[in-house]
Amino acid sequence: MERRRVRILPPETAKLIAAGEVIDRPAAALRELLDNALDSGATRITADIVGGGLELIRVVDDGSGMDREDLTLSVLPHATSKIGSADDLLSLSTLGFRGEALASIAAVASVDITSAVADDQAWRLTAQPGREALVSPCKGSRGTIVSVSGLFASFPARRKFMKRPSAESAACRQVFVDKALPYPAVEFMLRSGGRPVLVLHPSGLAERVLAACAPDALPAAFRELTASGPGFSARVVAALPELYRNDRRNLQVFVNGRRVQEYGLAQALEYAYRGTLPGGAWPFAYAFVDVDPSLADFNIHPAKREVRLRNLDDIRTGLIRAIRDWLGSAVGPERGDIPAGSPSLPTDAAGLFDHGAGSRPSTVYPSSHPAATGWSAPGSFAHRFGTPSVTPGLGDAVADTVAEARASGYPSFRPASPAVPADGNSPGEPGRPFRYLGQALGTFLVFEVDDGIVLMDQHAAHERILFDELSAGRAVSQDLLVPVVYEPESEAEDAYLEAHAGELAAAGIRLVREGPSWLLEAVPAILPASRTGALFELLRKRPDPAELVREALATVACHAAVRDGDPLDDAAARAIIGRALDLPEPRCPHGRPIWTRLGRDDLFRAVRRIV
Repeated sequence: MERRRVRILPPETAKLIAAGEVIDRPAAALRELLDNALDSGATRITADIVGGGLELIRVVDDGSGMDREDLTLSVLPHATSKIGSADDLLSLSTLGFRGEALASIAAVASVDITSAVADDQAWRLTAQPGREALVSPCKGSRGTIVSVSGLFASFPARRKFMKRPSAESAACRQVFVDKALPYPAVEFMLRSGGRPVLVLHPSGLAERVLAACAPDALPAAFRELTASGPGFSARVVAALPELYRNDRRNLQVFVNGRRVQEYGLAQALEYAYRGTLPGGAWPFAYAFVDVDPSLADFNIHPAKREVRLRNLDDIRTGLIRAIRDWLGSAVGPERGDIPAGSPSLPTDAAGLFDHGAGSRPSTVYPSSHPAATGWSAPGSFAHRFGTPSVTPGLGDAVADTVAEARASGYPSFRPASPAVPADGNSPGEPGRPFRYLGQALGTFLVFEVDDGIVLMDQHAAHERILFDELSAGRAVSQDLLVPVVYEPESEAEDAYLEAHAGELAAAGIRLVREGPSWLLEAVPAILPASRTGALFELLRKRPDPAELVREALATVACHAAVRDGDPLDDAAARAIIGRALDLPEPRCPHGRPIWTRLGRDDLFRAVRRIV
């Protein structure tokens, strides 16, 4: 192979390479221009794109503008007004700071900038790739207008990899939204091909998020939450769990005005909703975190998409607490409509629940919201105001939301709320009888109550009952006749067990080290010995320490509960139904609702008896 000589690249080639690191598509150019507009203190920003931004990108702002000297320097490499020395990188308070944006854009497109620090004191700069920029006086109002045309026209190697104009337009719109969300006091307008695409007027944060990301959603289902701690403050726009997606599109994190890919904070939002959503569902939650600049480092990605945070754990804790406090108390259903008495258990059904609990279950985890069922269209909002009803005991705003949703034609189900003993008579509410009808499809317990038919998932209901017993410490732990040997697969896994063995022991799961191995010596008595392997599967995943005990108890409850297809006699079925109807949170520990209800009107409508 011929030896290659080391050479210095020509300036123009070096500029193209540098430009490619920052400007890889029209959306990247728009992002940089919007950053500059916001950093200038603009209160009104308008963006126009043509041909997906490949033909034209124009950003107009009413910010502080530039004089002739600043304008002349603005398109030179590493020219910036944001920092003056390396030390300034430790206290960044602006969106842009590298001084690469305009120079990179000018290397691959024609650039026209008109800027003024005061009305009628404007200057105009025109720049072409490979040519010296020209500056001349002109007329104009305070602010800046930047026009970028023919992006990558002189750089065919990059141009051929651009997507269709519609796809590039969609990417530009997403960038526009990302910049508009953290600045609700600024007016934003996006036009494509001369037609308005998105207009966002000054508003509150929650209103801005809904206007940009969920314009058809019901405002009463959302809440703006706050959190603070050492070196940070945060606002979160969160939705009731009934509004969710089957993807992470509406789970977003912004730090100091930038949307970032910060796994730790995104995971915190997800954990905050843990146990309130079914598997594969993701919440609607937008976190806007303001961090002391000395605790954040954005200088690790050319487009500032990533950040290092020195107080990450504090921020995670604050976000989780803010959301869980809201879910647990602000919208948690009251159970005042449930009679205080617990249904008596028939003798032949006692085996389902007699695991050393000694009394009725009560969970230590706060009820986050009423359970819900219904449909969830992939990739779109699932307006799930279903079973059980969210009307009893909720705040007026949420009650209004439900009423509005029902009026709009969303599924309308209500819960079978009274807890009833096995004889089928409601103890506290005459006229609302409970009548068990039987098992269906090997999965559902079917019963009639309140002028409707209820289908209860026997596994999910029993699982939740057992989980609440375990969580309240009412289920006994039992020593295994023969301890099970567990071999960690790595040092990290071994250290994880060492750190959390005490927490597991307090929950009735005793792991004891013996040499390089661990012995599982005791588990909750309700867990069959044949299913202890499920605990090892969980431990190998090393769940978040804050969720470990809950996940372990949920695993035990899941594997101890009756399963799909298990036959139940009438007494056992009635016992599950009675206990389940008295649950403070009628969802399984993994977030699935345990029942759905079809009222008379729903059934009549299904067979067209109601026109």
